[in-house]
Amino acid sequence: MESRGKATRQDWPEGYTMPTVVRARDFHVYDRYGERYTDFFQNYGRAILGHRPERIQQAIKSTVSRGLIAEYPSVYTGRLEKLLVNLFPSFPVVRYYTDPRKVMQAVSAVSDDEIFDPAVSAEHASRTVSYWRPFLGFGGAESVMLFPILPFPGSFVPQVVCLKEAFCTAQVPPSDVVSPLLLDLLVKTTVSLIQVLKSEETVAKRMDNPLSGVFKTRGPYGLTGLSEERYAAFAREALTKQMVFPPTADIPFIIPGSYTKGEMGPLMELASRYADAVT
Repeated sequence: MESRGKATRQDWPEGYTMPTVVRARDFHVYDRYGERYTDFFQNYGRAILGHRPERIQQAIKSTVSRGLIAEYPSVYTGRLEKLLVNLFPSFPVVRYYTDPRKVMQAVSAVSDDEIFDPAVSAEHASRTVSYWRPFLGFGGAESVMLFPILPFPGSFVPQVVCLKEAFCTAQVPPSDVVSPLLLDLLVKTTVSLIQVLKSEETVAKRMDNPLSGVFKTRGPYGLTGLSEERYAAFAREALTKQMVFPPTADIPFIIPGSYTKGEMGPLMELASRYADAVT
């Protein structure tokens, strides 16, 4: 008879770096055998506050009970805009896009350069268009368009675009009409994020990356610097130790907001071994 561990490993989708997940909580995901994995992927950063952000369940029940699901104008657009202007006072214009083509159209209207990512981009890279990541900020004063990666553990939310300069607001497409449910959920998670960022203790803890000095890190984010082949081996071995890493080497891993020595110890040993092999 197969052991539970072997059966679990067979349940990993081919070529991927995580198990088939049946439950998620905080910074852990669980497979159908009850095995718990520490999440260093966090869905590209959307789950940086964990997989069950505060107020989410209540907001879903409340908004759905009022039938506010279909894509009609709602009060949540203004509420979210106020929160975003609070976070990014230099970017007073906000757009929401559900159509990826409009996102690309908005970017091309401002710059032909790649979007600056404060977690991984080279310091000298163009910052005209920049991602914003919690705990790191964004490209800086030269950025005129901002793509905040907001804490919402799902890729079905609209892309939020924040604009600084009047000249580019006239060139980018108008917002799509977004489901009030999705906007309400973004309002709730953005409120939670603002509260987290006000806590000096929490921010200091997230910025203290235990893999600093082993891999290239910026705040809670990091890249292994491994080749694709070596990274695949690293991610697979991490999975055997109940650790989930991003699917490819170019996506930054993220240190969880909470972890134990028992979780971090095996990772430090594994990371040091692979880093030593590179040097």
